[in-house]
Amino acid sequence: MDFFYFFVTGSEAWEPHYHENFFNVQGGFLWGFIGALIIGVIVACAFYFGCCNSSKTGKSANIGVWAVSLCLCAVISYFYADFVVIGDSKTTDNNSVFRTHSFYKANDDYFIKVTSQPGVSQTLIDDLTQKRNEIKYNLDKGGDVRFDFDITTAVLAVIFFFITSVIVKRFTINGKTIPFEKP
Repeated sequence: MDFFYFFVTGSEAWEPHYHENFFNVQGGFLWGFIGALIIGVIVACAFYFGCCNSSKTGKSANIGVWAVSLCLCAVISYFYADFVVIGDSKTTDNNSVFRTHSFYKANDDYFIKVTSQPGVSQTLIDDLTQKRNEIKYNLDKGGDVRFDFDITTAVLAVIFFFITSVIVKRFTINGKTIPFEKP
């Protein structure tokens, strides 16, 4: 998944302990990718089978409505990545969808896991504490890798929307020429 999220891994904020743990080990990239796939496919299918599949919806089967659906797909996936995958530091309920798989919870869990091992040096604990607090502060301000991850997930959702459009449009009544006539 590093390949798709090269903006995140190439960011100056990328830190080998916390970021590597969440995005690669715990599947943060995978959650973003799968979320983008699901959102892209669902929104595209909703457009084609909702707006383009009956004689009553013929007027809404046009490129303008398709473009709005594409933008809606990008916005939904951006907020999915921001609120669900990255999360919010103010969410304290560990069972909340906004906390369960979030970057914040993964950072806290990683810190507890590493620092609870016997023989851990105080220097490592201090470094991890400082880095965890710095990441939390930057994420709260909209920095760190939040924007890069959110935008990449939105772009992936748009790509999946487009691919689904090309595949599904031939099975509709009024949507065969949207966004273009062939294939």
